[in-house]
Amino acid sequence: MINWVEMPERSFDELATRVDRYLRKEDTLLAKAIKGVCSLRGEEYRNSRFKRGFEFVITTPVVALTIPVAQILGVAAKMEDGESMFFLQERVGKNGEPVKIVKIRTMKNGSGAAEQSLAHTSKFEPEDDPRNTRLGQKIRAYEIDEFPQFLQVLKGEISLVDIRSAPQYVIDFIKEKRPGTFDEWYKAYQEGTPGLLSLRSALSNERKNDLKRHHYDVLYARKASLGLDIFIIYRTGLRILRRVEQKIKGKR
Repeated sequence: MINWVEMPERSFDELATRVDRYLRKEDTLLAKAIKGVCSLRGEEYRNSRFKRGFEFVITTPVVALTIPVAQILGVAAKMEDGESMFFLQERVGKNGEPVKIVKIRTMKNGSGAAEQSLAHTSKFEPEDDPRNTRLGQKIRAYEIDEFPQFLQVLKGEISLVDIRSAPQYVIDFIKEKRPGTFDEWYKAYQEGTPGLLSLRSALSNERKNDLKRHHYDVLYARKASLGLDIFIIYRTGLRILRRVEQKIKGKR
């Protein structure tokens, strides 16, 4: 007997798998067309005007949609407990230069200490973090807290896609725990402008575990290209859609 309820879900998963496999191939018509548009790879691509222009075009309409939402949620965050609307965190940018990353505040006041961040990252999923406010719990579940960063991409402060930006305490933590591979990773990190989306966040189930990021980050530094960026954007969107789907199912 055919289960008509399950058919759409199964069809979606099959379609997503086929698209995923197609985008991974380098000998398809699409891959060849993308290479024809931009054949740059690696560090040359990461620092190219083409990448900057591509991200500007992609991000402009996204900013128009997300910034009003970010402003409304920022006001809601302030109304909940009287604290700030947004959270600013200094991270390490290209060539070691500092860059301020902006998020909608999702945590209680005083919860952003480095020691707390490292401890809670390894123990809790973002939406289950006990440091969250009530609103923050819902916002972090869908990564909406990062909406203000699309404006930072538009301004050129960070990349849309690259190696994920990290604060200094995370870099020090990686150096302490993975000294044998740190130099290779940090060289790859500094060669480009750290980004909002990354290969690791698109593919890894342990995207919050900073000791697991070496392989993905170094691989991106070597293989960076227009085609890879399109794949990362697709996989990130798919991951968030699936999370929304899981949350909806959980409420039934």
